[in-house]
Amino acid sequence: MVAGKVRLAMGFQKSSANSKHDTPSKPPSPSPSSGNKNTTSAKAVFSRSFGVYFPRSSAQVQPRPPDVTELLRLVEELRERESRLRTELLEHKLLKESVAIVPVLENEIVVKNAELGRALEEIEGLRNKNAMLKTEVEEMKGKIEDEKEEKEKKVREMEEEIAELKETVSSSSSGRNSKAEITAGTDELISSWQQFQGFVEVSVKSNLIKNFKRNNSNNKCTNAIVFSAFSNEKVESS
Repeated sequence: MVAGKVRLAMGFQKSSANSKHDTPSKPPSPSPSSGNKNTTSAKAVFSRSFGVYFPRSSAQVQPRPPDVTELLRLVEELRERESRLRTELLEHKLLKESVAIVPVLENEIVVKNAELGRALEEIEGLRNKNAMLKTEVEEMKGKIEDEKEEKEKKVREMEEEIAELKETVSSSSSGRNSKAEITAGTDELISSWQQFQGFVEVSVKSNLIKNFKRNNSNNKCTNAIVFSAFSNEKVESS
């Protein structure tokens, strides 16, 4: 169709050319005014015929109507990108704060390690002192047992002497004077025994005080054990 239109537009000139060949006789020269009119009309026809198929640039370039789905997709992509950027910014801030906290944490770790080392040294020292106190307690128990055996032996000896005196008193048939002498001897023997027992108790107490004054700050439990043993011994002897 375009080619036909072009041919039709160009047919005007072809027909004029054929007419020239058909009329060998030279036509009269037209006037200048008529020649100008013919050229003007030919140009107008040519411009109208081509103007239909080749519009102006301003009329050809028209804006495309906006696509709603495409706009929504772009908005969604922008929102996702914004959320990713916010997340990355938050991660960056957290990383920056973590990097700033690391030196403080390292200093605290060093301090805690030093405190832990001192605590371990103190624990080791307390263990050694505890072992020494246990050894001393065992030694004191042995001494107390030895002294207890000696006291029991002496008590038995004194009881035997008292029994002998009682037998002597019961077997004798002498008068009141002899009985008084025997009673006085018995009383003297009992008083001497009481003095001896008091002396032993004082000596035991003094030995305990001397041995445990050196570790007075760390041997509360040991003192309790020793004095409880001493009180039990006193109750048994009484």
